[in-house]
Amino acid sequence: MINSIEQSRILFLDSGPLVRLLQMHPDFYPAVSGVLDMVYEKNMQVLVSSVTLFEISQKAFAANEGVLARQYREFFEHSANVKVCPIDAEVSVKAAELYAASQKTNHRLTEAESLRLATAFVNGADCILTECANFRDATDALVVTLDEV
Repeated sequence: MINSIEQSRILFLDSGPLVRLLQMHPDFYPAVSGVLDMVYEKNMQVLVSSVTLFEISQKAFAANEGVLARQYREFFEHSANVKVCPIDAEVSVKAAELYAASQKTNHRLTEAESLRLATAFVNGADCILTECANFRDATDALVVTLDEV
């Protein structure tokens, strides 16, 4: 699946892979780290939702690690290959559409998942690295789960 990611122009990095990277999860850290190494080697564009920044910063603040939360923000704002995408009106409406459609299936998305997926969709990601296999049923973009990397 790394070859599939390598063929993409714009990779959306979902919250789960980032959390596993920051946790240094023994099963997933090498995979996510390898993908990020490839991204920088190939000078690929990486998109991250502002929801992801909220989620990882919230965990840092909850652990009384305010400095760490600010470091996350600085990394996302100053990394040449990474763009933090805001939740604007277009993303909000697309997220509502994705959420409503998913509620009619067995592949339901949470509100946060819908916002993150809509961010990828609206900003033109052609590949999504995630832990959420349900994304496959809601988008035409290539979805790669951590288990596949």
